[in-house]
Amino acid sequence: MTWIPDTILRAVCWALLHSLWQGLVFALLAGLVLVLTKKASSALRYNLLCGGLALFLAVSGYTFYIQLHGADGAVVMGTPVHGTVGTRVDGVAAATGTNAPAFIDSLVQYFNTHAALVVVVWFIIFLARFVRLLSGLVYAQRIRYYQTNPAPAEWQQRLNELLRKIQVSRPVALLESALIKVPVVVGFLKPVVLVPIGMLAHLPGDQVESILLHELAHIRRRDHLFNLVQHLVDTLFFFNPAIVWVSSLIRAERENCCDDIAIRETRSRRQLIEALVSFHEYRQAVPGYALGFANEKESPVVKRVKRIVHKTNHSLNAGERVVLMSGLLVLSAAFVTINGSQRARLQKKAVVVTRVSPDPMPGAEATLLPERRQIRPNGDTTVRPEKKPATASATRPEPQQPAHAAAATADTNGGLNYLGYRNLSLDKLIQLKEHGVTAEYIQSFRQMGYPELSPDQAIELHDHGVTVEFIREIQEMGYKISSLRQARELVDHGVNVEYIRSLKDMGFTGIGLEEATRARDHGVTGDYIAACKKRFGKLFELKDYIKLRDAGINPEE
Repeated sequence: MTWIPDTILRAVCWALLHSLWQGLVFALLAGLVLVLTKKASSALRYNLLCGGLALFLAVSGYTFYIQLHGADGAVVMGTPVHGTVGTRVDGVAAATGTNAPAFIDSLVQYFNTHAALVVVVWFIIFLARFVRLLSGLVYAQRIRYYQTNPAPAEWQQRLNELLRKIQVSRPVALLESALIKVPVVVGFLKPVVLVPIGMLAHLPGDQVESILLHELAHIRRRDHLFNLVQHLVDTLFFFNPAIVWVSSLIRAERENCCDDIAIRETRSRRQLIEALVSFHEYRQAVPGYALGFANEKESPVVKRVKRIVHKTNHSLNAGERVVLMSGLLVLSAAFVTINGSQRARLQKKAVVVTRVSPDPMPGAEATLLPERRQIRPNGDTTVRPEKKPATASATRPEPQQPAHAAAATADTNGGLNYLGYRNLSLDKLIQLKEHGVTAEYIQSFRQMGYPELSPDQAIELHDHGVTVEFIREIQEMGYKISSLRQARELVDHGVNVEYIRSLKDMGFTGIGLEEATRARDHGVTGDYIAACKKRFGKLFELKDYIKLRDAGINPEE
């Protein structure tokens, strides 16, 4: 999949990986629904489960969006990890490295490196299952038109009466089929009820009526639409056991809803129970794409009979409770681990800021640092004050700034007016100071055409080492930087003027920023290209050097 950008592949890979824990959360919520709605109606349980599935899809889509576009000031797992990240603190580069535990860092690095492989494997299986889904839809249409005969006129008339009874306005045909073993309903725009040949003649009329009401309930509820969507979700997330389990719960509740409608219309539980028992020996011929009367593959019809007799919905069995509790423990452990790594990252960041002290704020006088206790070898403890650092005016001339840029005044809303920001909180002001963001730094971006630079964006850009000089140098080479996020990504990947010039010197004059970023990620440099040209006697395309680098080929060996 070399024709797909690496950013898209990584976004798809991490969206699929995140769906595992998101599906586990969804499964826990579904289990909670089953426990709390044991006495509720099947329609309520069905709607709650379907709503949860829709929410899961929305969260998965949002996760893909976040992974693809990133989030300002947020750490995205899908962001490439390449060694250490140089964090500039007031002009001094401090290597922050990685802050997560070693196994998390190696796991993230592995999936970032092999994102294309993960997506390819997923896509192959997805494509095979999608072809299977299409073949199932084709077969559902085939049994509608092949080896079918119109039902006797009296049964078609009886079906029309049942349609009016349950308030279905669309016409529905009743056909006898030689390809099925149990009654099914096929089609959405022009639905058809198919029954096995001989069923209408050999079963009592009241049982046939219960069966037909069950099938017509599917049409009334428009279950075919969500049934198709559900199959698409199962095809997309075939690897997610939580989604597979919840999907089976939704199918079971859908059949329960139709059973309840049939019971309500006939006012006889006995009729439906006898009909279920009569079809207990049959199996559904189609693979789930037509809605059948007794087509459970793993859940026996006896479960539906028990539900009707005892008037109690299905709850969690012992195995499901164990699995869900284990999943809850796994989520809790993951939360504790990630929370601990976040705390460690903040602590390490504070250490870096303390070791590399930023310049004082413009116009602010230097103050004494807190006293530091010093323990001598003999055990005595003395208190030694820190040396007073030099003021900003002593090290460099104070640039002329507008009055609003350097003055800090109280705002009417209780905040501060500082560096051109209104209603700036005290904590944010301290944060700007700790990260070394000065008035000159902010003013340089405003003069370049970024007047809406927020304090968080300024902190993020400064931490990543993005400067106006860097952006101007890239633009002077004929490139257009569309956003500050793109400039940040270039710095993070190590793509600078020197690197682009080295590639152009080797003959790649039309190289774009994305190509340069991809080459940099794979370790392709001008020296490597020159060595390959000297060794092999020819100049390859840039993608070929990426392949050589990934294969570990060293032209100097």
